[in-house]
Amino acid sequence: MQNGKQIRKRHSLIWLNRTIGILICVALCGVIGWAQKSEDKNEQARTWADLGVTAAHQTQLEALWELKRQKEIQAVKDLKTLNRFAKDSLVEDAKIQETLDEFRAKRKEAQVQIEKIEEELLQTLPTQAQLHLTLFGVLDNGVPRRITKSPTSKKTDETQQQRK
Repeated sequence: MQNGKQIRKRHSLIWLNRTIGILICVALCGVIGWAQKSEDKNEQARTWADLGVTAAHQTQLEALWELKRQKEIQAVKDLKTLNRFAKDSLVEDAKIQETLDEFRAKRKEAQVQIEKIEEELLQTLPTQAQLHLTLFGVLDNGVPRRITKSPTSKKTDETQQQRK
């Protein structure tokens, strides 16, 4: 037989578990409501049509964005190749120079294409569209884009501290 204290203790634990469950449900509903409210704000944001961007502009912008993305992906691949050359002492200087010249030519060609598309867009896009696209980095704003995280100096700092 159980005494009165054990029964009361079990009874209070049941109510405690139910209360915690209800609080979790209330919190979850609050988060969902907040998310829906923030979606409503996003619907009030400006659209391409509000900025005066036509379907032809959108096609050009997508081509520009893809070209910039491909240029950055290619630059990362090229850097990996150059890094491999730097570590390999058996690679001849002529091969390194040839590879460097090839990489620079590809980068220059891609940059010329990007600048050409941007010039065409700047001639035809409305001012508000130019402003927003420059802020977002679709059009050149002088700040380099970052697709991936750049290596931090954390490893370098740790290595220098270990040497001391």
